[in-house]
Amino acid sequence: MDRRLIRYVLNWLLLAAAVVVIVTGVVVDRLDLNDFTPHRWAGYAVAVLIALHVGLRWRAFLPTRRAGPPRREPAATRAGDAPELSGEPADAQSPVEPGVGARGAGRPASAGAGEGRSHPTRRTAIAAVGAGMAGVAVGWTAKSAVSPDPYPGGDVGLFYHRQSSLGLRGLVGGVVEWGRRPAPYLQVGDGPSIPLPLPDAVPTMSVAQALQQRRSLRDYADRPMTAEELAWVVHGATGITQAQAGLRTAPSAGALYPLETYVAVSRVEGVEAGLYHVDVRGRALEPMRTGSVAGELMVAGLGQDFLRTAPVVLILTGLFQRSRWKYRERHYRYVCWEGGHMTQNVHLAAEAAGLGACMVGAFLDARVNDLLGVDGRHEAALGLIALGPR
Repeated sequence: MDRRLIRYVLNWLLLAAAVVVIVTGVVVDRLDLNDFTPHRWAGYAVAVLIALHVGLRWRAFLPTRRAGPPRREPAATRAGDAPELSGEPADAQSPVEPGVGARGAGRPASAGAGEGRSHPTRRTAIAAVGAGMAGVAVGWTAKSAVSPDPYPGGDVGLFYHRQSSLGLRGLVGGVVEWGRRPAPYLQVGDGPSIPLPLPDAVPTMSVAQALQQRRSLRDYADRPMTAEELAWVVHGATGITQAQAGLRTAPSAGALYPLETYVAVSRVEGVEAGLYHVDVRGRALEPMRTGSVAGELMVAGLGQDFLRTAPVVLILTGLFQRSRWKYRERHYRYVCWEGGHMTQNVHLAAEAAGLGACMVGAFLDARVNDLLGVDGRHEAALGLIALGPR
């Protein structure tokens, strides 16, 4: 294959890979992602293409001695002078060297054979500087566009905060119909539940030590979790601690408990890989789907690879009407607060058991909702928590 064609294709591939690196880098910066698979593999592709590019043009990277000024040729051989009267055509006096086209035929021989460049051409340098300036401009513009001022009129967060503030409308509950109270427990599926075992021994680590040591963990040991470890963490998230009143480990506004917990199992001893719903009253897992869904969670989590490698991923959803019927427009704040309480419980319970956890907020809501079979309105995914051994 022609080397010029190879270089041409390689240049376009390198440009495309660089664009992907820039775009995914903006996504990483905007969403504060960790272990973003598309960005990492795009970086690998750029590194490989650069190595190939250097390999094809390695001579251009070697230092070369700049040739001196070309020697002056005899007047009779310069272009425009009359040739000697030998009967031969003028072209025969200065044959074109092999590989030199018509444009280079009039150049001195030393310009093509002896002179080598030790620096890029002016056009290449200008193009490189221009590309760098364009990259800076694009990055600055993109960051300004996706990170708007927190108080413009169209800020959805500010709109939500104002709409959920207490006022006369919220205090006078009879004026607006907010619906009825739904059932406090959710049952999913018709198959037999899988009881979660009681732990052989409750972890003895103090709360102070767990708080001191807690860190988000994204790299997990190469072993499956045990069913006892899973049961302990699920209990820490949403276990019932007072059966008569139904009170649980995490606080909830009005003890309404609007959150539901789903478990995506990939590697747990004694539990088949699949998707489950936590039966809080029965301390069991209700099967929803067999087979690992780790790959789908990674895609839904914008390519964050630790969602695929984690033995367990907890998925928290909100059943908003459980709080909405009582707290009206204020309910959404309470549901989100409860999600924070449960997540911290999971982190501390995991730390005490020698596990690690990582909360994930960057995910495609529609994909996770579809995976769970919820409508995204009455019940919707609020967050993912990856779990695994240290």
